[in-house]
Amino acid sequence: MILAEKLTKRYDNGFIAVNELQLHVKKGDIYGFLGPNGAGKTTTIRMLTGLLTPSEGNIRINGMDLQEHVTNIKQYIGVLPESHGYYDWMTGTEYLTLFAELYGIAKEKRKLRVAEVLELVGLYDKSHIAVGQYSRGMRQRLGIAKAIVHEPAIIFLDEPTLGLDPQGQKDIQSIIRDLNTRHQITIFITSHLLKEISEICNRVAIVNRGKLVEEGEISTLLQGYREIIGVENPTLEEVFFYLTNKK
Repeated sequence: MILAEKLTKRYDNGFIAVNELQLHVKKGDIYGFLGPNGAGKTTTIRMLTGLLTPSEGNIRINGMDLQEHVTNIKQYIGVLPESHGYYDWMTGTEYLTLFAELYGIAKEKRKLRVAEVLELVGLYDKSHIAVGQYSRGMRQRLGIAKAIVHEPAIIFLDEPTLGLDPQGQKDIQSIIRDLNTRHQITIFITSHLLKEISEICNRVAIVNRGKLVEEGEISTLLQGYREIIGVENPTLEEVFFYLTNKK
């Protein structure tokens, strides 16, 4: 579903935010994209979603070259960025209806689709309330609803549980699993909560200073680093710190 080859982003001042990154996300993955602050995660997502042009490298989404088919590809993807704004004066229904219209969903289907996604993220009973009155957790749910309103094949979630309490985190994790298993959506997710990633993702990539340092199935990854880091049953957190702190 996502193939990135030698993906590089170099700025005019010479800083290299992403350095020859190789990524391979399979259909049906919940794919965790991990790295310390400043590792290039958000820059990578912006390139993968067509918001930022790579300096070098190639990206294919669902088999199509991103640079050649960027407009068509945006119909296949949904995005929940780490920082995003809302129109606080709109109700949840009005907000999603606006984006359903922008995505070209036919008028006769729009109302039903908006109701479906509100139900899916657990906001149907709150859909008449102004977004300005939503809690942070409700806003995150609404952001996910916006990302899936046009029925994409892939969604990118940048820190979807950031700032949420434990119950809010659990609720978002449940929605993510449901989108993946029942609705067959491939999910690309970043998070600093490594325990969360280990619980919901099947595959991960770990980046540091713009470069890929490891990628693979979580179970295989943990097994492969048992002897290397000298821990019988290493956690993803232990493997992450080993890979991002070694010289």
